[in-house]
Amino acid sequence: MTRPDDVLFRSRVETFALVRKLLPIALLAGALVGPLYRFEPTVAMWISAVSFLVVLVGLLLVSRLPLYPAHTFGIEYRFEEEPFDTGRRQCVRCGVLAESGTHRRYARQIVVLGVPLHTLEWGSNDFCGDCVALGDAIDSRPEAERTAVPDPSPTQSTAREPGRSRNAEQERERERERATGSPSGDGMRSDEEPPRLERAQRIDRSDETTALELRRAFD
Repeated sequence: MTRPDDVLFRSRVETFALVRKLLPIALLAGALVGPLYRFEPTVAMWISAVSFLVVLVGLLLVSRLPLYPAHTFGIEYRFEEEPFDTGRRQCVRCGVLAESGTHRRYARQIVVLGVPLHTLEWGSNDFCGDCVALGDAIDSRPEAERTAVPDPSPTQSTAREPGRSRNAEQERERERERATGSPSGDGMRSDEEPPRLERAQRIDRSDETTALELRRAFD
């Protein structure tokens, strides 16, 4: 169960979100005006210009990073996904050799105000299309259904197979669209840059399967 919302938590979230929006303005204003109080006008003019340019470049670099929520501080885990279409790779969940699927990259980072400052370690795992589709289907179900014990009867297992195959096929189609950055058949060149990821995809380490995959990725 995720943390219930309340007044204190919402106030903390909104406060840090406002701080992160106002901080770039304060830094730019400080870089531009600050030297005027420390140096002579002729020297301060050049220092202000250089400081303003340095801060501007730094803010541009930060804006292109996958950011966490503004109230995030400390050590955080995140992941990024990309499809693989060439070669045979072993799925970390089921162990089969798959010709197509998802390559997931993990990172353990130091985060301040939602900005990743330093990456402590990183790793990766490969997943076949069936395991990715099955994992998405499990994650989208309510918590009560996820924790329920399935009926091991043969008829139920047989009935689920076509649906699983369709999910796997849909997942492969989504992976191809993600690789090209556009829906299939729209004529967009595959060498164009895909949309930039703005929000870091965080990992729930309380999940036993996810924790095991992290240990394998960082080994």
